Amino acid sequence: MAMITDAEDFFTRGCGRCGRFATPDCSVHTWIDGLNALRRICLDMGLNETAKWGHPTYMHAGRNIAIFGAFRSDFRLSFMTPGLLKDTEGVLEPQGPNSPTPGMIRFT
Repeated sequence: MAMITDAEDFFTRGCGRCGRFATPDCSVHTWIDGLNALRRICLDMGLNETAKWGHPTYMHAGRNIAIFGAFRSDFRLSFMTPGLLKDTEGVLEPQGPNSPTPGMIRFT
């Protein structure tokens, strides 16, 4: 199994990182409406879309800004340098128990 290298493949087939790739059971299909809405927002903001690590990654001026993830229980928008963000509404969560700064928005 090989990770995708084209962001468009993520939205139609999945990331390629597990055995559910290109099957109806892929988590991307569960969350496709929300993922497409996030995609439109990122593209409308002028970010460049690419695929890295098997997931759509959004860049500006050659720098990684955000990456999408789709899981069985949720989908996520993760920011690469969350310390630069002002989260006045408190919507960001830590990506894991050892994350020093909250940098992810989880959608269910």
